[in-house]
Amino acid sequence: MKNVIITCSDKNCEDFLVNDWLKSLIENVNLSNIDIIIIDYGISKNKLNILKKNKNVKIYKAIRCGFPNAIKFKDIEKILKKNIYYQVMTCDCADLIFQEDINSLFEKNNEDFRAVVEDMTLPFEKFMSNVCFDKEKSKEIKEISKRKQMINMGVLIAPYEKFSSLCKECNSLLKKKVYLADQIAVSYFLYKNNFKRLDCKYNFIPMTTNEKFYINNGEFYLNSGEKIAIVHNVGGNSKFRIIKNFGYGKNKNEYNKIKYFILNKFIKICNKIR
Repeated sequence: MKNVIITCSDKNCEDFLVNDWLKSLIENVNLSNIDIIIIDYGISKNKLNILKKNKNVKIYKAIRCGFPNAIKFKDIEKILKKNIYYQVMTCDCADLIFQEDINSLFEKNNEDFRAVVEDMTLPFEKFMSNVCFDKEKSKEIKEISKRKQMINMGVLIAPYEKFSSLCKECNSLLKKKVYLADQIAVSYFLYKNNFKRLDCKYNFIPMTTNEKFYINNGEFYLNSGEKIAIVHNVGGNSKFRIIKNFGYGKNKNEYNKIKYFILNKFIKICNKIR
């Protein structure tokens, strides 16, 4: 039975989707047993034509009624009702690249949810729960999330049935489908239902990691010399991302150490209020 990688995109991140995300995936990951499904929330006709030329890619046209990562659960649930897979992986596509094969992720701990927990995180649930969820659920989310590290939704893997249940739960949970709502909803769900922590190299977040790393010819490595499998340059927009000109290729990726120092200090202060 095949595995699947599902992502979603609108016109805002379609260039990165095609030129960096998909290119890095095709060149580094063995896709012989993997379908790639891209949920289309407004990708241009030109980019759709490029995507459709790839035999591994399937396009799922959907209606955008909120922030893409927050509304994707209802559409993933529909996709999974029509297609049965062994393992389901979702990942971001606007700020994430693949550098190594990740097929082993589909086999290890394959009965559980798997995700990376950030070393340092902002306590989003404290400030956003009342916006995204009803009053009673917001109270429960804050209690369960108290003093816990944020689970990053950039990469999430689970067996078919469990991923389907996650989609159903998150879709009903979210009162308002806005930026970061998915991060809070899924973190709450996983802490309530248990999950296995992935090694940080499978969703490496330069802005919040405690791991030392370096960049050589546009590629990311741990200080040990090991190439990082998946790099995720989080930040919401370029102002908060510490890797300048992020992407896939030798002429990409410059480490902004001054920005990192400032943001790192800010995040450490925020963590104290957890």
